[in-house]
Amino acid sequence: MNTAEFDKVFKLPFNEASTFFRDKLNLPTAAWDDISGAAHAKGFTSAGAYKAELLADLRKMTDKAIAGGMDIREFRKQFRPLVERYGWQLKGGSPAWRSDLIWRTNISTAYQAGRWKQFEAGGITHLMYLHRDGVRNPRPNHVALDGKILPIDDPFWSANYPPNGFGCHCRAVAATADEYQAAPAELKTKPEGWENFPDKGWDYNVGQAGEEQGYRSLTDKFESLPNDIARAWMDRFVAEPAFGRFISGEIKGEFPVAVLRPEDLAAIGGESQTVWLSDTALAAGRDLTVEDYRLLPGIIDNGEIASDGEAHVIEFKLGGTAYQAKVKRERSGRAYLLSLTKSVA
Repeated sequence: MNTAEFDKVFKLPFNEASTFFRDKLNLPTAAWDDISGAAHAKGFTSAGAYKAELLADLRKMTDKAIAGGMDIREFRKQFRPLVERYGWQLKGGSPAWRSDLIWRTNISTAYQAGRWKQFEAGGITHLMYLHRDGVRNPRPNHVALDGKILPIDDPFWSANYPPNGFGCHCRAVAATADEYQAAPAELKTKPEGWENFPDKGWDYNVGQAGEEQGYRSLTDKFESLPNDIARAWMDRFVAEPAFGRFISGEIKGEFPVAVLRPEDLAAIGGESQTVWLSDTALAAGRDLTVEDYRLLPGIIDNGEIASDGEAHVIEFKLGGTAYQAKVKRERSGRAYLLSLTKSVA
């Protein structure tokens, strides 16, 4: 790349990595594969971390590290007291090993997701895969990709955009069309079986996953939580900054906003307990505040449900304010919030 091309991409303010991480929702998990690969782009998890307060404190530490405010030594120092305070039973290694894994995994995924955004914003047309020299136990599949240079829209990057495994130090860097043309044929050719080169659970592009599926990638996890736990966690989701950004229009797509009680789920004939709100439906309720929308879990959890044609109306009163949430079951069995209105007595 020439100097102008480099400046166009890499002298942008690098807040994309922090934004990627801050838009994640804290999720309780028993094992690292409780959620699928792409879902990790929207969910913050750590195997065995099921307590909300534990995840929240771990999240604060990790957020600070990604923003450049905590190096790995300080992260290790704060991690052990965190484990002891919550009685966290770590799986798969010592506190030092686990703290390093959490630090490196979250920083590398946030960094590469942020770089992908900058590649797109800078109009980069090609990427080169680089395997980091000096790794103690290099993975043959990763080494085999070193130096590969391909168009940014090649399907190869949907599966092999790094990181491609726990502890993976590989990265992708920008390249020009001229560099692609000048590269030897073997570096422009994908190896046979390239779709399966990443480690298990890492065969996705961390930069694309959050945009393509959004919070929908977390659907399976939401549905697998026991109803009472799911309802309690939903209260936390709508209190997070990401929800505020969704309500303000900064995040597009759909956001989980409530969980139906089993009896209400049966009443609407639904199959999924999670209630979703789309940015399209949100646009119709701009007279409401984010604090009104943050009441949704309680409105749907405690309100009275009645049929209203194809949709169902849930009414709830808080002080002198009456809220009315209209929920509809789609053909897919999923429940959507069509509207939220309020009236003051």
